[in-house]
Amino acid sequence: MTNGKSNIVVTFNPQEWVDGPYHLDDGADKQLNPAENRDSVTFEVPWEDGTDEEGTIFPDESYEANQLQSHPAAPEWVQNWEGPYYVRTELAEDEW
Repeated sequence: MTNGKSNIVVTFNPQEWVDGPYHLDDGADKQLNPAENRDSVTFEVPWEDGTDEEGTIFPDESYEANQLQSHPAAPEWVQNWEGPYYVRTELAEDEW
């Protein structure tokens, strides 16, 4: 389904590695958690930037969705985030 008027909502979820409950000094017990110093942020990208050639929205946490981190519509801190993260995508609701 293609819709030239709709945008794709992108939610960027920053994460950080933290020591797990059985942490050993070898670093083998690390876990991903939401970043303490940054909240998730949402921004919109044009339909064609958030969908594949068939017009399907990029799946959550996929390689293609995660590449939206560097989209010009993303906040600067998102584009510069060096830690782990994942991206979720969904169709923006039309405001008609």
